[in-house]
Amino acid sequence: PKPTALPGGIKPPDPNRPKGPLEAFPLENLKMVGTLQQKKDIFALIKTPDNNLYRVKTGDFMGQNFGRITDINESALKLKELVQDSGNEWKEEERTLLLQE
Repeated sequence: PKPTALPGGIKPPDPNRPKGPLEAFPLENLKMVGTLQQKKDIFALIKTPDNNLYRVKTGDFMGQNFGRITDINESALKLKELVQDSGNEWKEEERTLLLQE
């Protein structure tokens, strides 16, 4: 069965979606270390605790709370995480990852 939208209009995470490499780490363990522009697309460079570097774009997932990147600029990356509250309702929370100098 497909996940259905909940009362708040938030769909629960899709358990069948393949996980990306950055979803193995808690968000606070990931560092934004730079950006890269190719034509009109802007990418963020993310460093993992094991010193690997990943290039991410808007729409990519990262962190362990189903975080999806909503915006990237030169100084920060914004994402929305899906978290369950005490009543098991899914809600979106905005997070920001600032560029680490």
